[in-house]
Amino acid sequence: MWGIDERAAQASWRADERGDPESEWASPEWESLDAWRAAAAAGGSRAVFAELQANLDAAEGAQLQSNRQFAAQLDAFRRAFALADAHPELYLTAETLTSEPRPVGAERERPPARGPRLDVAELAARSVAAELSMRLLLPAATIRSRAFEAARCHDLLPRLWARFRDGLAAYAELRVALDAIAGLPLPADFRGASAEQRAAAQAAAERLAALDDELSELAGTVPRARFRRRARLLRAKLDQPDEVAARHARALAQRRLTVESADDGMAWVTLYVSAVDAARIRARVGATATEHSGRPDEARTLDQLRADVATALLTGDGTPTAVRTEILVTIPALTLVGAAGAAGAAGALDAPLARPAELEGHGPIDDDTARRLFAEAPTFLRLATDPFTSAPLALDRTRYRVTAAQRRWLAQQYEGCTRPGCTSPVTATDLDHLTAWAHGGTTDVDNLAPTCRTDHTLKHRARFSVTRSADGTISWRSPSGHLARTEPIPARSYPDRAPF
Repeated sequence: MWGIDERAAQASWRADERGDPESEWASPEWESLDAWRAAAAAGGSRAVFAELQANLDAAEGAQLQSNRQFAAQLDAFRRAFALADAHPELYLTAETLTSEPRPVGAERERPPARGPRLDVAELAARSVAAELSMRLLLPAATIRSRAFEAARCHDLLPRLWARFRDGLAAYAELRVALDAIAGLPLPADFRGASAEQRAAAQAAAERLAALDDELSELAGTVPRARFRRRARLLRAKLDQPDEVAARHARALAQRRLTVESADDGMAWVTLYVSAVDAARIRARVGATATEHSGRPDEARTLDQLRADVATALLTGDGTPTAVRTEILVTIPALTLVGAAGAAGAAGALDAPLARPAELEGHGPIDDDTARRLFAEAPTFLRLATDPFTSAPLALDRTRYRVTAAQRRWLAQQYEGCTRPGCTSPVTATDLDHLTAWAHGGTTDVDNLAPTCRTDHTLKHRARFSVTRSADGTISWRSPSGHLARTEPIPARSYPDRAPF
């Protein structure tokens, strides 16, 4: 039973005022009546109990509403992508629709000719993902992934999709179910007229229906971890030995390393590898950490040791192949002179204006780490800035070139792709000419903006327009007319033009 209604709550207040122990409120259909009696026997108030019930029911109802709203959003994603696929003219230029892509302007003014040629359907999908990203400020990859999940669940697991749409199943359960059918032969895989193909398609449909029936019955009724275990068991019952091997091969092809920034100058590093390799990694790191822990002068915990050992192994500390990737670290000048010097300089102006040092792609880092990197780390590109204006004071002179300096300057202003909603770091972007070189655009910071390869392509082949205002704000207008902006980092003051 889903909680109490307003009339029941009012009845409880009236009965409480009359001193009647049950009266109208004591309905035998109310499942919480026994709980109230127990609370009343301990001296509890009927009104307080009703208020508690209302809040608990509200929390449960909010979860249902949240599931329904999430399902509605994913369904809107699914339908938007279907429309863009059926009507690519909504997004793409006439030239893109009718001819092969041609070079635009100078070499850096067009995406390099590498990788597979993009077809119209893919460009339309990228376009609608970019527009939704601008509207919702979500990564385009996240939107495409969720649209795919919605379409797949809607088409292949209709009963589970119906429970999700009604709020009874959660998005996390939908994802578990989609993982469970990954790699499963689908009816569409056996299109054809032969009796054998029809039988195979029928068998595939029956396997999907069996999974859909059982998972939809479980969704919303058991804890998430148990739902995942049951989904894996159900899939295992349907798999043939050769299918298990094929699934592992497909999953192994997706192995990767990801880095996610965290607070307080920290980050998470995640490896998605085979279970066997993960066990080997854990064994080696654990054995090395245990060996270090036995030393008399070792004060680190085992967790700290395992983290330090893994870091040393991955970065190659102390070896000929130690990491040499260039990373930009921005350090205010007052940070370099130390805390005492900074306090004196700030005190002279009665304004503690010192800003934190920053690591490219992450954010603020502590002053001690910043000073150590500036003095000792050869793999870091170092940019000292004025403590009050934040304008660059000096660049590593052995590395100074005009185009490199412009890239560093723009990295300081925007940190990543300037298409609103995109999360690509500046290291993964092109320097896009806002006014094309072929159309008279100049190669200076007022006409350049970091743009990731995907969005750079869309700017030239779909009907997105990009402009820059005098204060450095980058504006993107979508083919549907939606306008979104990316502003320069507000914590810094930049001169009207870069000093190079």
